[in-house]
Amino acid sequence: MDKPCFYRQRKGVALLITLITIAVMMVLVGTLVTALGSVQKDSRDTSSLLQANVYYGNIVNIFRKFKDKDKELLFSTLYQAPIPFSTEEENFFMTVGCRPLANGANINWLGLENDTKMIPNYDITRKIFDSITAMYNLSDPVMLEEMLLEEIGKEGEFEHKFHSRLLQKRGIISYQQFAHIIDRYQLEADDPVVSSIPWDKYFSFTTESNVTDGNYMSAEAVAAIFDMELSAVEEEWVPGTDALQTFKQTYQPVDFEKYSPAFSKHFVDIAECEVIYTYADEPYKFTFMYSKGEVKHFEFLGRQ
Repeated sequence: MDKPCFYRQRKGVALLITLITIAVMMVLVGTLVTALGSVQKDSRDTSSLLQANVYYGNIVNIFRKFKDKDKELLFSTLYQAPIPFSTEEENFFMTVGCRPLANGANINWLGLENDTKMIPNYDITRKIFDSITAMYNLSDPVMLEEMLLEEIGKEGEFEHKFHSRLLQKRGIISYQQFAHIIDRYQLEADDPVVSSIPWDKYFSFTTESNVTDGNYMSAEAVAAIFDMELSAVEEEWVPGTDALQTFKQTYQPVDFEKYSPAFSKHFVDIAECEVIYTYADEPYKFTFMYSKGEVKHFEFLGRQ
């Protein structure tokens, strides 16, 4: 039987992405090796932390040189797999990889029930949360939701601060913070099932964006939002440029227009990046966040 047109289109897109990825990798390798290799000797006698800061500073400068039109290509390449950089003569080795942070329904949107401007955002998060609690048969989903809302901010507090810098003092701003809530719920509700749920495949945990980059959602999130069998979505869903639009044209889901305001019309450049490098023949790691042209939240994770 002939493959459906959608399959052939996705295969062609995948081939194009592969070719573009190779081209971008060649540019990145040349740029990073030149910039980072030049500081290898200067940092050789310093601590691994100082070396991490040197590398971080160079990567920040390189990332800032990418124009807006090139950012999607840069990050979509880094999303696929970490890119290695090395030079034999300098004994230099590094890998750089990133993951999107706005590729799911924002868990904080559970606090937007009374915000008329954010109804689609609330609805999409509510839909996924209810789907998960039913799918995994949580013993007390009401308790879990109350714990989440307590962290997000009750009675419209999150709603009014959503676009404010003050929000960083409230709300769920990382998966680690969310995981602590899950651990507390598991203990108080005596519900071990909750820890087996892949929450990060459904939700995003950041206050950096008020939209979701639907093109980079997981198959699990797509299936939950549009009431589809996961196996059917997994056969065709390939995260990347125009993935959501292609999905819409192929399956024409009933609720697509209802939720569409929650999806960004453009690439959302919010990502967490991880760098692994060698120092004295030992691997070390640091991470940082890239958000709308700003590089921040450097964290040194030490020897791996």
